[in-house]
Amino acid sequence: METTVWVSQGILAALMLFTGVLKLAATNEQFKTLGSGRLDWVDSLSSTQMKIIGVVEALIGFGLMLPQRLNIWAWLTPLAAVGAVCTMNGAIVLHIRRKDGAEAIATNLFIIALAIFVPYNRSGLIG
Repeated sequence: METTVWVSQGILAALMLFTGVLKLAATNEQFKTLGSGRLDWVDSLSSTQMKIIGVVEALIGFGLMLPQRLNIWAWLTPLAAVGAVCTMNGAIVLHIRRKDGAEAIATNLFIIALAIFVPYNRSGLIG
């Protein structure tokens, strides 16, 4: 089970870090063209909002792995997972307002599931 938790944690951290860095490095137009039309939700956000989201997602990505891996302030890992849940809830609200459909929301729900799975299994509540 420990391997499953580490793999899930790594996937979640990589997703958050990758999308965060991408939002920081690309302009809104560049980001939009990367998704071949699926990322047109970026039109609903200013470039400043995108950069803030990018910083938050990158910090979540680091927070999901480094504290646990380095055994320094390990309490930051579940806090980062809560941050991922909050961030994805915000994304779901954006997609619902834009009427983007189930596919856009499904990705966010997958990330939320991972973000709940990791700290729950790290908490010691499971056998």
